[in-house]
Amino acid sequence: MNKWSIRPNRTRPVRENVLQTVRRAMLTTVSGDVIELGAGDGKSLPYYPYQNLHSLTLVDPRFSKSAHNFDVQEVPVTFVHRKIDDLPFEKHSFDCACLFFALSSTTEPYRVLAALRSTLRPGARILFIDYLRPAGPAALLFDSASLLRRVATRGRSFNRNIINMLEVSGFRIVSAARCGSIFVYGEAELI
Repeated sequence: MNKWSIRPNRTRPVRENVLQTVRRAMLTTVSGDVIELGAGDGKSLPYYPYQNLHSLTLVDPRFSKSAHNFDVQEVPVTFVHRKIDDLPFEKHSFDCACLFFALSSTTEPYRVLAALRSTLRPGARILFIDYLRPAGPAALLFDSASLLRRVATRGRSFNRNIINMLEVSGFRIVSAARCGSIFVYGEAELI
């Protein structure tokens, strides 16, 4: 008999379901011209209220086949294949920005926020979901995993204070809440 008991990972599907539920609820509130940074997986596409959108712009260096194959007929969807810290848009182009794990997937999050800031209209909203350092003993494990990820990915980290980064970059936090022990979601606005 094998001494290692291999069990299926039941926490991942539960976590994914919770995060998709949060994402779905957040996206029901968007309208106007919307940009999503780090949208390569296409996980948000089923949840946008397309009847309330004028346009949807998705930015990522690589998009999955499911993202490209998603059929949206109600609104123009633009796929921009480039890094999220290099936005080629005019000033005041968007009413809302969605950052779902975008800041933890870049090596220069402040550059991303500066570029995003210039493309948003006054009073624009930002919806975000990202990693947040847990409290207590789990924080040490999270720090170690984040360090390994930073080394392996040349600077990407899921141990950043997203709330502080948004505030320092000129956004006001409207709401924020934890989702489980390592995720944070919320809304900010351009001030």
